[in-house]
This record gives sequence, C-alpha cells and structure tokens, in this order.
Amino acid sequence: MKLYAQEQHSDWTRQLVLSADSCIVSQITWVEMCAALALKGRTSQLTHVEIDAARQRLRLEWPGYIQLGLDKLLVSAAGELALTFGLRAYDSLQLASAQRAHSQTGNKLVFACFDKQLSAAAAALGINTRFD
Repeated sequence: MKLYAQEQHSDWTRQLVLSADSCIVSQITWVEMCAALALKGRTSQLTHVEIDAARQRLRLEWPGYIQLGLDKLLVSAAGELALTFGLRAYDSLQLASAQRAHSQTGNKLVFACFDKQLSAAAAALGINTRFD
C-alpha cells in the first residue's frame, strides 16, 4: 500500500523498490491491496479519484513484480507459521512467501513489513526486515 498511497515510510518503500533488482510479492498481495484500497475509501482516507489512480497504477505495475504463487507446500508452511507465531491467515501466507523468497535469494531479500508481529516473526526466521 505504501507504494500506492502516501503513508508513513512510503518514501523509504519507493526508494527500496526503485533501487532493487526485482520486487517479489505473494499473489495474495493483489487481494490485500484491493481490500486496503476499499478500506481507505470507506474511511475517507483517499478520494474515489485517488483510489482509481492507485488501482490503475497497481494494474500497470503488477506484471513487473515477481509473483510467488500459492501451492500446497506454501499453504502448509503458512499454517505452521500461523501456529508458531500466532499470525493471521494472510500474514502467515505473506511470511511463508517471504521465507520461500529468502531461501531463493539469501541475504539480498528485504521483507518490507511494517506490522510489528509479522516483522518479529520474519526476523526470528532470519529474514531481513530492517529499514531506515
């Protein structure tokens, strides 16, 4: 969301994505983004024009992200992470996706996460979550 609506840490997130070789997202991020945009509309944090602009940018930029699909192994891992760290369902899927990406990229991965519980769980798994 920080790429599509001005929030705390939006500038840092934009800079991180622009400087990265690639940006990896879980496919469920699409659903989370649409839900977050809808919430911002319901709570009058964004106007309908701003939501439409953000949605259009997301549609244009989405194919440029490396999208990690959901499969049986990822869903199973997410379930274990939910039990281990007491995470919500989508947070568990995001963390399982980050864990898979981390195993493929090593220490190059930065998990751009601003939820304290999810960030702590990622750090416990050895995934870099630091930001400036």
